[in-house]
Amino acid sequence: METAAFRKGWWFPDMKRLNWKIKLVITIISAISLVVVILYMVTYLFFSSQLRRNDEKIAQINFRQAEENLEQIIKLGIRDANRYDMDMLAWNFGNGEYADDAGRTALNRKMILRFEEILAINPNLSAVAQMNGNGQTVISTVNKNRSGMTVVPDEFREILQESTQSYPAFQWVPGNVLGDREILCKAAEEPAVLGIRSIGKSDRAEEDSYIILGISEERIRRCYESVVYNGSSAMLLDEQGQIISSTREGQLYRTFEPEKDCQIVVYPLSYNNWTLVNMIPVKNYQKDIRTFRNFSLAIILTAALCVIFIAVIWSKRYTAPIQSLMDNMEKVGKEQLDIALPEKTGLSELDNLNEEFCQTVRRLKSYISDLQQAEKDKAAEELKALQYQINPHFLYNSLNSIRWMAMMTNNGKIADSIVMLTKIITPVFRNPSLTWKIRDELEFLDNYIGMMLLRYAGNLQYRMECGEDLYDEVFPRFVLQPVIENCFVHCRTKTDGMEIRVKIRKEEGSFRIEVRNTAEQVDEERLAQVNEQLSSRRESGKEDVGLINVVKRLSYLYGENSSVKLRAEGKEVVGEIIFSV
Repeated sequence: METAAFRKGWWFPDMKRLNWKIKLVITIISAISLVVVILYMVTYLFFSSQLRRNDEKIAQINFRQAEENLEQIIKLGIRDANRYDMDMLAWNFGNGEYADDAGRTALNRKMILRFEEILAINPNLSAVAQMNGNGQTVISTVNKNRSGMTVVPDEFREILQESTQSYPAFQWVPGNVLGDREILCKAAEEPAVLGIRSIGKSDRAEEDSYIILGISEERIRRCYESVVYNGSSAMLLDEQGQIISSTREGQLYRTFEPEKDCQIVVYPLSYNNWTLVNMIPVKNYQKDIRTFRNFSLAIILTAALCVIFIAVIWSKRYTAPIQSLMDNMEKVGKEQLDIALPEKTGLSELDNLNEEFCQTVRRLKSYISDLQQAEKDKAAEELKALQYQINPHFLYNSLNSIRWMAMMTNNGKIADSIVMLTKIITPVFRNPSLTWKIRDELEFLDNYIGMMLLRYAGNLQYRMECGEDLYDEVFPRFVLQPVIENCFVHCRTKTDGMEIRVKIRKEEGSFRIEVRNTAEQVDEERLAQVNEQLSSRRESGKEDVGLINVVKRLSYLYGENSSVKLRAEGKEVVGEIIFSV
């Protein structure tokens, strides 16, 4: 009993209701699940990319400051080298200007003292040396001073030659290029970057003399080590990609190779073709991402469960009026228009929807009844029209008989009038189409004007302006005649003759027709009244039937892209017709 009662409840009234209700809940749950997944993925990817961008931005800011600090260190070293270049000691040593060994020893001591002064003034330097192209060398380091001969192999001589070619600029190389070259290797006892510049400029390296500066790698590292945090490492690369300074031990003088699972931030320096690199292990910020991901997922899932619960309650409450609406729609589909208004449930939106549907059905029922009655009335009117329809053949025969009688009595004017009338009414009966060519409209208009000339004799002047290229254009039938007829009805003059000018042109797919006629006195109030009737398509008397008929036919053919207006210009009344084909 409980099961049967439950089946008769909300979920199982019948199989049809079961399907759409379950589909509704499944759709809601699926939509919410999809939104949860999308929000989770978008949030996760955004936060991850944001962390990467923030790390890169911080590294770039620190690298910019490091670039300035490192440039300052290099400039200070170059300053001290320039001061030494102006000392006669450098030139005497380079030119070998000493009398004997005692003089050479004295010169070497003076040079060592000068080098020690430079090292004392500039703590960034770890070594200062001068070497001649033949290998004669004097060097001072923080810990030792040496002088004597050193062997200059071809590899190092190429570096000296490049220094000569780049004079007066320094050639900066890693400290390991000195290797184990006896005296000169003292300049690289501790990690350093060497700056080499020739004193003077000779075509051959062995004939020149060179000053060598050793900038402490530790001092260079201090410039950029602020970028290192949370397990990352930074390094300075030369133009060959060799590591000349690094915050990680054991990396000096190796070729740089990016490590896996690391974010690489690269900052090219504006001098010496050097590059600063920061390697940030991905695992450093993965922990933050996972924390954020788990927190976001917990919030999203909680919100999803709440939304699902609310959705189930909402769907249960809303299905009753929806089901009632579906039942009524099913009845209407079976052409059962006698439906009752369901009881209100307290949900104003659905109650209004049910009420509006019932009212619509009732209006539809009333409309169908009216339509059926209108069909009956239309059939009666058509039958009545057939009874009163004039036989065109009988009309033609009657006109020909009257014309024959006029000719027999030598009344040529009446005969000509009947001929004109026959030409006018012939296209009316022969062609039921709503449109024809412009040439047909002009021919019809010429026949009408011809008949009016018989009436007004020499008091009527008529002029038509229409390019022959428009003659084959499709044109609505009987549009111009009612407008010209309006000229004869409203705009006759008592003294002067009447002048009518018609101009037809086509611009950008739209026809523009102007019908101008003279008038003894223009009644502005009357024109405004006629224009109001044309815009509202409302007939006020027999005089305006023709113009109203034109407006209605143009509206039927071209919709809102048509208009008919009258206006006054001096002693002329202008009728303007516009429609887009």
